[in-house]
Amino acid sequence: MNQLKKFTKEGNLYVMKRQYGFGLIVVLGMIAFTIGGIYYKNNAVIGIFGVLAVICFISIWQEGFSIDLDRKEFRIKNGLINKPVLIPIADFLNFELVKVKYNLITTNVSLNLYYKKENKEKCTGIAQAFTTRSMQNLMNEINEILDEHSRKI
Repeated sequence: MNQLKKFTKEGNLYVMKRQYGFGLIVVLGMIAFTIGGIYYKNNAVIGIFGVLAVICFISIWQEGFSIDLDRKEFRIKNGLINKPVLIPIADFLNFELVKVKYNLITTNVSLNLYYKKENKEKCTGIAQAFTTRSMQNLMNEINEILDEHSRKI
């Protein structure tokens, strides 16, 4: 297996390194609106965007994705309140790259994981970025980890 760039390996546990880029841009935008509210002395803007910036930052800090090969499962944590989603590797179906463009400018690329649960197809997000290449590299690295694991079985 090549050197891992997006994951750290702890035995048979692969933990994705934190992805700050996209989320921090959003938080910085909210902080800019908060500063604008301070400049124009608008308490509503200060309160709304100040609180949203803090909540988004905490949410970014709590996000996580890992592959536990001993338990044979993915662990995905999105959002503040949601418990981690545990998905058996056997229930994994495929990945989906979603690219959002606005007037030829890519504004968001997300990597989603599809899986089966109770005979229904479900989807959950893994990561977001501004470039397709970054998400493609992440997907390739996950596939490498899974391929390496399947060869050992």
